[in-house]
Amino acid sequence: MKMKNVVIILPTFNEKDNIGLLLKAIQYQKRFLNGIDLSVLVVDDSSPDGTGQLVQEFTKHHSDIHLLNGSKKQGLGVAYIRGIKHAINEMGADVVFEMDADFSHNPNDIPRLLTEVSNGSDFVIGSRYISGGSTPNNWSWLRKATSKWGNLFSRYVAGLDRVRDCTSGYRAIKTEVLKKIDLDKLGVKGYAFQISLLHQAIKSGARVSEIPIQFTDRVYGESKLGMADIIEFVLSSFQIRFPFVKPFIYFLLLSLFGLSLVVLTGSLVSSGILSAQILLVTFVTLLSIILTSHGIFTLVWMLYAWEDPENAERHKSPKELVPPKFSFTALIPARHEGAVIKDTIETVSAINYPNSLKETLILCREDDTETIAKAQETIARLGQKNIRLVTFNSFPINKPHSLNQGLKEANNEIIAIFDAEDEPSPAIYNIINTVLLQEKTDIVQSGVQLMNYRSHWFSTLNVMEYYFWFKSALHFFTRVGGVSPLGGNTVFFKKGWLEKIGGWDENSLTEDADIGFRLASAGAGVKVVYDEQHVTREETPPNIASFIKQRTRWNQGFLQILLKGDWKRLPTLRQRLFAVYTLLSPIVQTVLLLYLPIAIWVVLTQKLPIVVSLFSFIPLFLLLLQIVVFIVGLYEFTKAYNLKFPFWMPLKILLTFYPFQLMLMVSSFRAFYRIAFSYNGWEKTAHTNAHRKMGLEPWLVQDVK
Repeated sequence: MKMKNVVIILPTFNEKDNIGLLLKAIQYQKRFLNGIDLSVLVVDDSSPDGTGQLVQEFTKHHSDIHLLNGSKKQGLGVAYIRGIKHAINEMGADVVFEMDADFSHNPNDIPRLLTEVSNGSDFVIGSRYISGGSTPNNWSWLRKATSKWGNLFSRYVAGLDRVRDCTSGYRAIKTEVLKKIDLDKLGVKGYAFQISLLHQAIKSGARVSEIPIQFTDRVYGESKLGMADIIEFVLSSFQIRFPFVKPFIYFLLLSLFGLSLVVLTGSLVSSGILSAQILLVTFVTLLSIILTSHGIFTLVWMLYAWEDPENAERHKSPKELVPPKFSFTALIPARHEGAVIKDTIETVSAINYPNSLKETLILCREDDTETIAKAQETIARLGQKNIRLVTFNSFPINKPHSLNQGLKEANNEIIAIFDAEDEPSPAIYNIINTVLLQEKTDIVQSGVQLMNYRSHWFSTLNVMEYYFWFKSALHFFTRVGGVSPLGGNTVFFKKGWLEKIGGWDENSLTEDADIGFRLASAGAGVKVVYDEQHVTREETPPNIASFIKQRTRWNQGFLQILLKGDWKRLPTLRQRLFAVYTLLSPIVQTVLLLYLPIAIWVVLTQKLPIVVSLFSFIPLFLLLLQIVVFIVGLYEFTKAYNLKFPFWMPLKILLTFYPFQLMLMVSSFRAFYRIAFSYNGWEKTAHTNAHRKMGLEPWLVQDVK
């Protein structure tokens, strides 16, 4: 393996009595490492005892010793993250060592750990708890119990039982493993860094091995382990096994606070200090303000495309198309899609673009034999070498994992995402090629439209949601808010940006929204294009159960993204606010539905000031206004797509609007339930080709001029 540059990272705080001798002892090991450049990076957190100044003197005479100063002591994990990033980005490390700066780790073991790396291991641990390893005999029973308990706790609570010494701080790690891990997302500052990093390495597929070491106690200085580190360690161990334990604890504390507030309020009311009338008026007024603001904002983004004709025109497909330049790889993840995959492959292969500049990859797990057979049959019949079937047998079983497998196989500049039931426009590559060249952007989101508006009682409103979202909302959020969640398909990425951020998050249930926020945080530019003539056609879920499962996944995914916190890295406050609004909007909508019957009951049964009573009905009026907008929008939709607008459609929307919202509310509650009990499995939406059975007019293909 490539192992030319090895960097040993030594985090220090008040280690003046140890660091000088340790640096010399590490340098002595160079004579046993033929062909390897061994360097030391000391990460000092502004030690008041002068550790940093002593290391600085060493750097003047030894080019293989480096110093990275910190402004203040922030914890072992923070120091290691800074050191690892510097070692990889500035020093070109192939292997990074973790090592204590107090001589508890014997420098003579450095060659042994590197030998294990050269034998094929990705993550080598110097272990105290395998045969041949040891801890000091003079440790007190309390110190021994603490060490063993902490290690057992992390092994069995965090689920790292395949490793005997999870908490060891003596490690040699290939940087190719570290590059797969987003260190900033580990969310730990202290000693819990060790188990969090190990967990992520195992999760990424790293080959972990252990070699025995004799751990010795420090002679000079004091241990930096504190109570805050112990608490963080315990919480991190639980969170590794149960990802939402920390949010659950926060929710529990918030609930206790809320319960205390209710008890206190009740006491004040019963004692006569606080009037029940005043309390009710305050509650109704505050909730009405919140929901009124939400309702107005919703109407703003729904109508953005119609507010000014230039808005809609600005986001249409370009009228003049430029000659093909960019090459495209279409990724089509398919799971149990035997009913639709044949038509999708044929439609994507028919996209009007030079064959030398396009590639199509069908992504299937090896156990999905029906879809694979249908795909192979279609590929063989078409006889095009640029259409390939990519099979794999790795986990997890979900769309983002499939997309990452496809990204590894993709050969072209632009990655296009299509779902297994999609029917894209034949002109789509020419359009995106033109937009990328003219707009100088990095990502293009094109339109997606559900078509079967008359298939089920809920399909009309489902179709309208997509119509307003892709025609109006995405433009509003991108242009006004500066950030937008991307759609799940018909989105086009410059491949380099996907590689820069490490592809899709395989733990995310809404990988499209997640990658949109992450790319925006990284500085990628996004352009949204919507033109009825060139949208990708899809179908609504076939039944209520499938619809609720789909919305549950979306809502749960939004909550995952909110809790994960990538949106906090967005550069401006406006972008962060828009991101939070987007992620919380399903919850706000649920609160609105719960509030409406309560508000009506309060107004009809309680004596409230007339102004408060009228104000409490504003959210209801805004909801009725949304119904009117949906009816008008349906007329616009049918007109744009040359479909029939039956006279009874307004009545259908009026009658089904609240039941449709109730389904959304059930989906939100179900998402909370799944998060609380860590149910993170991917619930797939079934497809029946309903959008291809409508007898729609053929596409109007725009010629390249």
